Amino acid sequence: MKNKENDPLGLLLEFEGKEVFKDVGIPVLPGMVANDLKEANNAAEELGYPVVVKGQLPHGGRGKAGLIKLVKNQQELEKVAPKILEGSIKNMQVQNLLIEKAANIENELYVSTMFDTFSQKIIFIMSTEGGVDIEAVAEETPEKVIKKPYSLNFDFRSYHAIELVKELGFSGKQMLRLAGILSKMWTAMQTKDLQLIEINPLAVLEDGKIIALDSKVIIDDNAIYRQKLYQDFLEERVPDDPLEDKAKSYGVAFVRLDGDIGIIGNGAGLVMATCDLIAEFGGKPANFLDVGGGASTERVLKALSIVKEVGETGETIDVLLVNIFGGITRCDDVAQAVVEVRDKLGLEMPFVVRLVGTNQKEGLEILDKAGMNAFSNMESAVKKAVEISKAK
Repeated sequence: MKNKENDPLGLLLEFEGKEVFKDVGIPVLPGMVANDLKEANNAAEELGYPVVVKGQLPHGGRGKAGLIKLVKNQQELEKVAPKILEGSIKNMQVQNLLIEKAANIENELYVSTMFDTFSQKIIFIMSTEGGVDIEAVAEETPEKVIKKPYSLNFDFRSYHAIELVKELGFSGKQMLRLAGILSKMWTAMQTKDLQLIEINPLAVLEDGKIIALDSKVIIDDNAIYRQKLYQDFLEERVPDDPLEDKAKSYGVAFVRLDGDIGIIGNGAGLVMATCDLIAEFGGKPANFLDVGGGASTERVLKALSIVKEVGETGETIDVLLVNIFGGITRCDDVAQAVVEVRDKLGLEMPFVVRLVGTNQKEGLEILDKAGMNAFSNMESAVKKAVEISKAK
């Protein structure tokens, strides 16, 4: 029997992420999870209309896919809820519904904090332009995006949070409220074994309260054994994408996305950073795939077999970007594994591989001889992958 505590969770569902928020004191709207129309009706009646009905699945773009709807009465709910429950994105079925009390929003912000694998720092990213694609904001109006890195052992205090909030132009009570949320995000990263927290939007309500309207939370799968809450999430999860379930059995974290650039990396923070950089250069990731610690031939085989199946289920992957931070893992061993597995599986799409670590030079030479695009610089590798995808 499979040990569920060793299964990867990776990206939490919205309501799961909000449970983490509640644990550390980040304010969220009143909400209830519903598995069918009857439960949705009961939840809406208890919360009081209007409510927002949100399909729960680990994927972005739910609003555009029609999986998030505002409903004003029971009649509207009974039309909307069944359709959302039947909805899917990229073969991922909606698992259940989050019914939340609707709010009167005055302004929307963007805040996130992530663990950066390379710098070994926690980075805060903030903007007054919430509710939209932060990559687009960073590209078009970079002055509206604030980034601030801190070392893992930094003694982050409330006055550090206040300094960040002042850069966004806040003062008075709202400054203190927002600073409090940033402090709690820091606490969550440190105590909940998180790789990423993204709140988009973080809403300023008409009454002045600041509430997390959405949650995007990625956990460190290696820490599930010491986080009871995550173990509970695993027990309650309903398999949605057969390929995602297979990835779990392999011990790798996989989520389908809606682009054409396949991604494999070792470390959730590294994979997230890769996704962000792809978007910054105008590309679209096809998946999130974290092979976890190291990059042995066995792990590379499992990861590439998942990518191959993505292509066989109707998705188009024009180029595969492999981003590996070697650490104590030898880069020449990683390179040899990538080449061997590519040939074994008969993968014909172009490969772009970025390697950094021990025996990096030898690894890059192996990749180059095998006809792969080999880089030590992450930005150069991502640019090349986007260039190939756009040329298709």
